[in-house]
Amino acid sequence: MKKKKWLIPVIIGVIALAGILVWFMNRNQGGSDTDGVYVQSIASLNGNMIADRYSGVVESQQTVDFKAASGREIESVMVIAGQNVSEGTPLFRYSIRDAENKVASANLEIENYNNQISILAASGNSTDIQLQIRQLQYQIQVQQQEIAGYEQEIANAEVKSTIDGVVKSVNETGIGADGMEAPIVVVSETGDFRVKGKVSEQSIASFYPGMSVFVRSRVRENQVWHGEISSVESEPEQNNNNYYGAGESSSKYPFYVTLEKTDGLMLGQHVYIEPDFGQGNVKEGIWLDMSFIAYDDSGSPYVWCGTGGKLKKRAVTTGETDEETFRIQILEGLDEKDLIAWPEESLAEGMKAITVMEGE
Repeated sequence: MKKKKWLIPVIIGVIALAGILVWFMNRNQGGSDTDGVYVQSIASLNGNMIADRYSGVVESQQTVDFKAASGREIESVMVIAGQNVSEGTPLFRYSIRDAENKVASANLEIENYNNQISILAASGNSTDIQLQIRQLQYQIQVQQQEIAGYEQEIANAEVKSTIDGVVKSVNETGIGADGMEAPIVVVSETGDFRVKGKVSEQSIASFYPGMSVFVRSRVRENQVWHGEISSVESEPEQNNNNYYGAGESSSKYPFYVTLEKTDGLMLGQHVYIEPDFGQGNVKEGIWLDMSFIAYDDSGSPYVWCGTGGKLKKRAVTTGETDEETFRIQILEGLDEKDLIAWPEESLAEGMKAITVMEGE
């Protein structure tokens, strides 16, 4: 299961890193006025995991809206804003006067139909009379069904909370400031926070429940929380005002992150969310993408180094490999100040080495 959870985030990381590698190849294959080869420092490549960031906001675990059923009158609201409630706590009550009146009226109708049946039965047993009796019996059944519905309304007159939480707001009219229908009571679940983010329709396929993510403070880069996506909405939000985006106009799909710990987070805090494909597990030493390693005829590994402005082969000693991030450990032969090039067949020792900064 863990392997499957890592698969998509790793692919995202590989695609991102592939962009760097393709850039290297294009720069070198495209040539330059100085006919040199572009090189980049180990420090900039070591453990270089690129993750897209998505804006998010800290919110309570769950918020439930309790709206009035269509056509039903509210008799009383039984809670106030800020009140703690438990699952099963009555929130508001419907008026049952109308339902009680309809039950009484339906019972009178049934009594009337029964009287008519008695009169018809006493007048004879013709086919016409039997047909009228059956029609009246059918009307009695209709009234009985209606009574059962009204009695259900009476029995369920109280709307109760389905979660433990705090009453966030109360609106006795059920009409919002915009004139549209609004919840009578809104309850926010108590407990740890969760983080709500939004992802565009172009990227939603990469998000799935159980996906490991990091939540990063916007103010303190090193303040990080770890968690996983608990759910991804299948329908976009109707209010796409780019609150989370940077001017993008595509539809945005909400997703929610459950955190391992929430210490230091505040309700309403704005944060960054980024997929976890290993960037949080920074290994000691030098770890390079395996594609930077070349092998000579005897199978010994080496890299192309820019030394003194010239390209030169340098033997390296490799250690472990990380199959999840496609990186290999360099035990000897390189330090973070060294510059290396993408290992193309056209490279030769003595070629001019141009650092990325110099070649910009």
